[in-house]
Amino acid sequence: MANLRVESRTYRLTGLTPILGSLPAIKDIRTRIVTSKAIDEEATKEETASSFDVDERGLTVFARDKQGHLCVMGYQVKGFFKAALYALRGQYNIAAYKSKVDLLVFVEPRFVPIKREDAYVFYEDTILERPLRSSGPQGERVAIASSEQIDDPWNVTVEISLLPNSTSKSAKGESLTWDIIEAALDYGAYHGLGQWRNADYGRFIWERIED
Repeated sequence: MANLRVESRTYRLTGLTPILGSLPAIKDIRTRIVTSKAIDEEATKEETASSFDVDERGLTVFARDKQGHLCVMGYQVKGFFKAALYALRGQYNIAAYKSKVDLLVFVEPRFVPIKREDAYVFYEDTILERPLRSSGPQGERVAIASSEQIDDPWNVTVEISLLPNSTSKSAKGESLTWDIIEAALDYGAYHGLGQWRNADYGRFIWERIED
C-alpha cells in the first residue's frame, strides 16, 4: 500500500432537473412483473392485436442510509462515467473505458446523501408516474412506471479517486486522466443520473471542492 499512488478530488454535483429513484421498492418485484406478464398475455389472446395491455411495473425508489437520508449510490456515479465516456468517444479515445472505470475510478461514500441547499433530504417530493409504450406479438403494450422524485436543485458531494494509468495512444487510445474525468462530468449537464435520463431527469452541473 505504501507504493500505491492515487489522487482523490471532491466534487459537488448540483441538479438542474429533478432526479428519480432507481431501485425496486420491493425485493420480489421481478417475480411479480414476470407473473403479471404471464397473466396479461393469457388475457390478451381474446383481444384484438391493436388493444393496449397495461403492465404495472412497480415503484422505483432512492437508497436510504442508516440515518434515513435519501441517497445516490456510488456505483451509479461510476455507471454515469461509463455512459459519458461512451458518448464522448468521438472526442476521447479511451482504451477499454468500461474496465478502466471499474478498476481505476473509485467513488466514496458508497451511500451518497442527497441534499437540498444545506439540508439532508429524508422524503421524496412526489411520485412520478409515466407510460412506457412498446410493441410485441400481442400488439402494443403500455407499461406504467413510477418513481420517487426529488426536485431540483438537489446536490450530492462525492470523492472520486483515480489511479494513474498510461497507454500507448497510437496503439490503444488515450489514458484516463482528470481532464477526461471532468469532461465526463461536463456531460452531466446533458445526460445525468438516475431513472429516465433520456427525458432530461437527473441532469447536473459540477464544481470541485478544494481541500
